[in-house]
Amino acid sequence: MSARIAAVPDPAASTRGERLAELLEETSPQARLARVEAATRPVLPPLESLLPDGRLPKGVVVEVLDASLLLALVAGPAAASTSVWTAIIGWPEAGLAAARDYGLPWERTLLADDPGDHWAEVASVLADACETIILRPIGAPVPRQLARLEQRLRTTGATLLTPVAWPGTAELRLTVGDAVWDGVGDGHGALRCRTVTARCMGRGRAARPREAYLQLPDERGGVSVAVPVSGASRPGVEGTVAVVAALA
Repeated sequence: MSARIAAVPDPAASTRGERLAELLEETSPQARLARVEAATRPVLPPLESLLPDGRLPKGVVVEVLDASLLLALVAGPAAASTSVWTAIIGWPEAGLAAARDYGLPWERTLLADDPGDHWAEVASVLADACETIILRPIGAPVPRQLARLEQRLRTTGATLLTPVAWPGTAELRLTVGDAVWDGVGDGHGALRCRTVTARCMGRGRAARPREAYLQLPDERGGVSVAVPVSGASRPGVEGTVAVVAALA
């Protein structure tokens, strides 16, 4: 009778195998997509090419130095989910009719037209209830106020968009240039749409400039991708191409 000796399993090898399996799972496309979706918010499809990962980051400040582009950006998260609320603080002339055309629902929008010197405190409180906040600061802020508000955004994950240069630390800056309105003939006609070149630059991974050619608004009052044309065939350009500097 012969005896067979079985090999004793190596615990270290088993642990290495499990760790390798975990690493493969963590670095898979599905895992990366899940991490991106957890840290960002969806935007309207025409705006995806303009942003890192094609989405709006959570817990940060985003400068959007064009009213139409700002409203189109903030409409994306609200249009994607019936549980998303938006606050508009210190910007009574934001244009709610235009915001609704882009897809921002009035019934899930909170307004604080005149917060006075307490705009930072109002934004901090609403960050608990609203996933996106539009804020136009009123007056010079106290550095301590800014620090507390930015920390509050990181804690709650709320995204703050502002139509002016942010006095604190902004993650992204978006601008538009080369604006052309269509529909006006020789002193007559009705404005139908505006074609612009939208640009995005930011910090870290977002430092590489991005650009999108858009109709903003388009003929339906929303946003859509435009077909680039040469400068020679685009009369009536409103200004020159904006120079976008890297954020400090």
